[in-house]
Amino acid sequence: MQRLKSCLPLFGVVAFYLFVTGLRSGGYIKAYYVQVLMFAFINAMVTMGLNLVNGVSGQFSIGQAGFVAIGAYASATVTTLMFNFSALPELVKPFVFLFSILCAGAAAGVFGYLTGKPSLRLKGDYLAIVTLAFGEVIRAVIRLIPHVGGPRGFSGIPRYSNLAWILTFFTLTVWVLRNYTGSSFGRACISCREDELAAETMGIDTTRYKVQAFMIGAIISGVAGALLAHVLAYLHPDQFSYLRSIDFLVYLYAGGAGTITGSILGAVILTILPEMLRFLSGWRLVIYGLALVLMMLYRPGGLSGGKELPFLTLKVRSTLRGAEK
Repeated sequence: MQRLKSCLPLFGVVAFYLFVTGLRSGGYIKAYYVQVLMFAFINAMVTMGLNLVNGVSGQFSIGQAGFVAIGAYASATVTTLMFNFSALPELVKPFVFLFSILCAGAAAGVFGYLTGKPSLRLKGDYLAIVTLAFGEVIRAVIRLIPHVGGPRGFSGIPRYSNLAWILTFFTLTVWVLRNYTGSSFGRACISCREDELAAETMGIDTTRYKVQAFMIGAIISGVAGALLAHVLAYLHPDQFSYLRSIDFLVYLYAGGAGTITGSILGAVILTILPEMLRFLSGWRLVIYGLALVLMMLYRPGGLSGGKELPFLTLKVRSTLRGAEK
């Protein structure tokens, strides 16, 4: 019974997919709205990765769009330049697509390590400046590579991502982060956030855990970038500017930093809200801004209020129960 109960969130995701697919097949919603949903879940993945860095480990990174760009371009390079994706047999395409996502995550993880190792000894504003500069350097380097389109952009990418792929990786991300946060590694990261000096005194290698969290956040962003590339079918360096990194920060803090629930709420609501207000033309940005101001005034801890959904805290609860016994 307990095992069946633990599978309920997974059943919920499957039911959501079938519901949306049914509405789309019946002509009740347009393909455009399904695409908005896909962007919302991709943004939620990046925001959850950023939450591990900013919300759980207590660092302040503002260059997450750089890792999304690395993942997007790496995946597009594999499917477009290494393999002629459109000419492949249908049976082979899923494996090549998964390989491209694997390459995207690995490339973003390597750059996450190379960036995090020297820079995570910095704190506060200094770390923010370094990560911001990293994002801009990545964008500038992409402009200098003619094989991926340079400043003209990377076109001809196969449009292979769909809601099923995105929900699969979204669910996998939630599962990985829930277990990581509830593990001893996650507890060590939280101790770094609460009091780094005290954590070091207790024998915790704070630099190691911060770099580890930074790398995992980068890998998740890279995978999200790969999915994004195969939804858009076109990439341009300006899509990954520092303004995009600021968007992810807004999603995180509006939803509630430090929680997976808040990361998902913030990203999904703030991705869908501007599209719902599109009928207001220019006024939609005014209302969007006012909504953010009101949200911060009346919910300074974010929409989640620092709380997780029950199925995201199972490991923590079981640990506490074990301690009580």
